Amino acid sequence: MTGRNKTSEREKNEKIRQLREVMGVSEQQARNALQSNDWVVERAIGAFCEESSSYSSAGGSSHHSSHHSQTSTSRFDRKKIEQLWTTYADPRDTSKMNLEQLLRFITDLKFDPSDREILILCWKMNASKQGELQRNEFLHGCQDLQCDTLEKLQDRIKQLNKEIENDNEKFKQLYIYTFNFARSSTSMKNLDVQPAIAYWKMLFTGNPNNKQSQRFKLLDLWLKFLEERSNQRSITKDTWDLLHDFSTSIKPDFSNYDHDGAWPTLIDDFVEFAKTAQTQSSSVNV
Repeated sequence: MTGRNKTSEREKNEKIRQLREVMGVSEQQARNALQSNDWVVERAIGAFCEESSSYSSAGGSSHHSSHHSQTSTSRFDRKKIEQLWTTYADPRDTSKMNLEQLLRFITDLKFDPSDREILILCWKMNASKQGELQRNEFLHGCQDLQCDTLEKLQDRIKQLNKEIENDNEKFKQLYIYTFNFARSSTSMKNLDVQPAIAYWKMLFTGNPNNKQSQRFKLLDLWLKFLEERSNQRSITKDTWDLLHDFSTSIKPDFSNYDHDGAWPTLIDDFVEFAKTAQTQSSSVNV
């Protein structure tokens, strides 16, 4: 009897997903609430609603469960973010922001669509498709960032942009996310060269006014190589990922580059192109 009533891990994950979808809470908050309510979604929703009511009547005091106190301490107001969503949701389909609404949202955040902050915003929202943002992506993203106003969201994204300059792991996470996001509006397995170039510029040039801030010192030469290679129409996932490794491990003079290593052919060809360009540049400067 007990074995038959036991909730499987798969069922638990599905219930967590359902609760997050309905209440816009974090994964840990959903898990805590479900554990406290015998993994019954309806009871967990009722508990959240009861807490929300008690919290409002108490003038914002925190005196309930641990997941509620975490939310209160950070002063994240889910109602505010729900209201913010209605401001930008597509009036014809309130489950998403369309491109027009998304651009207005970006403008109100005072970000430029070509800046890396926009890519960071999409990454932290876990946006699955270019040109639109789903309601659940927005709510979960704001919840995880603990931002319930435009001002808080703007400040947090700017902060993350600065952190990424020195945090290699965060940068790599953003970089890996970008490939699938960049090709999300197509059915293609690979990424066309021109969008790839645009995203590489966005990613590697953190501060366009400071060349020293570039993570990839050979970025300009790499882009020139691609632009002159007329037969190169797309970038594979393997090449995209390994270019990141190349940018962090290979010296600008290529003294530690191994042609017999597991580098894609495109990167091998780039090294030859770059060496030739560097030799010609040295000859001119003599």
